[in-house]
Amino acid sequence: MHVSNMTYVCVIIPAFPMLRSLKACLVNDRSSSYATSIHSFTSSDLSLLNIFHLFSIITMTDSDLSQNGESKVTFQNKENTFPNLTTVPTSVTLSSEQFERLYLTPMTVRQSSVARKVGNPTPLALGGFVITTTPLSCCLMAWRGASGNGIAFIGPIVFLGGLLLLITSILEFIIGNTFPCVVFGTIGGFWFAFAATMIPSFNAAAPYSSSGTDTAAGLASESFLNTYAFLFITMAVLMVIFMICATRINVVYTFIFLSLLLVFLFLSAAYWQLGQGNSIIGNRCIKGAGGSLFVASLLGFYLLIVQLFESIGFPCFLPVGDLATLWDRDQKR
Repeated sequence: MHVSNMTYVCVIIPAFPMLRSLKACLVNDRSSSYATSIHSFTSSDLSLLNIFHLFSIITMTDSDLSQNGESKVTFQNKENTFPNLTTVPTSVTLSSEQFERLYLTPMTVRQSSVARKVGNPTPLALGGFVITTTPLSCCLMAWRGASGNGIAFIGPIVFLGGLLLLITSILEFIIGNTFPCVVFGTIGGFWFAFAATMIPSFNAAAPYSSSGTDTAAGLASESFLNTYAFLFITMAVLMVIFMICATRINVVYTFIFLSLLLVFLFLSAAYWQLGQGNSIIGNRCIKGAGGSLFVASLLGFYLLIVQLFESIGFPCFLPVGDLATLWDRDQKR
């Protein structure tokens, strides 16, 4: 369809749905020869700053086209004729810093109005994670005479580890982040289950004691240790899956899940060794689990700092090691 003397002025405002209208404006008319091809971008692809840069000035009139649809002038030979007219690139390349900033900010354009009002819930889960894992790792490594394998931290495990991760999982579900929702939900559920096992009112370990009512004795019994180790093996398999998925995100997440994988492998080995009466090897495995958990907590602290700095616009960028570009590079090959 050709309409004479029509002027196309595309003005970008902070509303991403306007991009589709812009695409239709340029592609469905003969003047699209100036724009070559334009892809449809959403907020998950570009930040608002990149969109302003991409569509900063596009002004064309029908008088600039000849009868056969060819342009009267070219941008290369007569750039002064259209001083405010720039070509539109067919693709946009984001740096690793831009990608990480986009990833660390929740994408809420396609969500409901309620979802757009919530902030980034991920730091909440990271805060609960590091507050729980850091003292627990010190306990497992027996620093300063700590012992009990986490019994002293039942309260933090329930209210900081389990509850905060569960709340974050629900919030991630609301804003449409499937992977964080699954990760925080399953790890939060594990914290609840681990704490419930050590709480006498749940009567999980007491039946394994000689009296049938002593929870502490049941937790140390060989039958309980040999049985409970299978939960750690299952969690280790789950950490492998999470680690594979994290290779599409960044290095920090990948190493967090690798550290947690080692934690559950060491714990399962420790429980089986203690169940067989090998207390020396079992205690060494528990210390190995504590060391791996301590590494995971340090990485969690680093990721928490990155996201909090990002949320307040702190003028300091901390890299997290973007891995998505490696996958994209392999796909192009």
